[in-house]
Amino acid sequence: MALAACDEPEDKPDTGPLEETGAPDADGDGYYGDDCDDSDPSVNPGATEICDGIDNDCDGQIDEEVTTTYYGDGDGDGFGDEEDWVEACEKPTGYVPTGTDCDDENPDAYPGGNEVCDGADNDCDGEIDEDLLSWYYADSDLDGYGDPATAIESCVELSGYVTNDEDCDDTNPDAFPGNPEVCDEADNDCDGTVDEDVTTTYWIDADGDTYGDVATTAEACSQPTGYADNAEDCDDADAAINPAATELCNGYDDDCDGALDEDAADDAQPW
Repeated sequence: MALAACDEPEDKPDTGPLEETGAPDADGDGYYGDDCDDSDPSVNPGATEICDGIDNDCDGQIDEEVTTTYYGDGDGDGFGDEEDWVEACEKPTGYVPTGTDCDDENPDAYPGGNEVCDGADNDCDGEIDEDLLSWYYADSDLDGYGDPATAIESCVELSGYVTNDEDCDDTNPDAFPGNPEVCDEADNDCDGTVDEDVTTTYWIDADGDTYGDVATTAEACSQPTGYADNAEDCDDADAAINPAATELCNGYDDDCDGALDEDAADDAQPW
C-alpha cells in the first residue's frame, strides 16, 4: 500500500486510469489526460494564457482576453477606422491601437487636428470649418451692401458677396444705408421711409385755374396732375375766381384778396 501511494503523483489532478491515457505525463507538467499538449510543459489546464497563438490553458480558446484590438489606418495619420479592426498579439502593418479617425481616407482629418478651411472635419469634432466661417450676402447691385435673404456661410471670400446684410433693395444701387435721400420714390438711405424731407407739397386744383385749395395737399417729387404748386385759390370750384382774376361787381371775391367788389372793373359810376 505504501509503495502504491508513492507511485501516485503528489498534488496532481487524477484524470483517470493510467492505462487509459498512455504515457501519464510526457512533458512533466503534472497534467495528464486533460493536457491539450503533453509535449509542452507550458501548456496545461493550470497555465496562464499568454498572447502567443497557443491555447496555453487548454480551455479550447487561443489568446482569449490577452490580445490587443488594432484598427486599420488607411491614410497613415496615426488614427484608425473603428470599423476595420483585428485582434492580435502584435500590431499588424497598417494598423494602430486607436480607432478614433472620423475619415480614414483623409490624412488631414483626425482627432486633435488643426481645423482648416477645406470643407472637411479636420479635428473630428463633428463640425466642418468651425470658427473659420463667416456669413456672406449677395450684393447684386454692387453698392457694397448685401441682401439679408441671400445668406451663405463660407470661410473664403465669395465673389459678388459682402459681409453685411444691410441693403434694403439689392436691385437699386442708389438704395443703401447712409446714402442721401433724394426725391425718386425710393428709400435711398434704407431707413424705412421713402422720400422723407425731400418731397414738395402740392395743393389740389379742382377747377383747373392753376391755383390750389389749401385744404387738400399731396407730397410728391413732381407736380401731380390736378394739383397746383400754390394754395392761393379761395374758391376751387370756380375757375373764374383766383388771385389773377379781375374783380367784378358781382358780389364775389373774384381776385381772392378777401374783399368783395372793391374797385370792380365793371362798377358804373353815375357821377
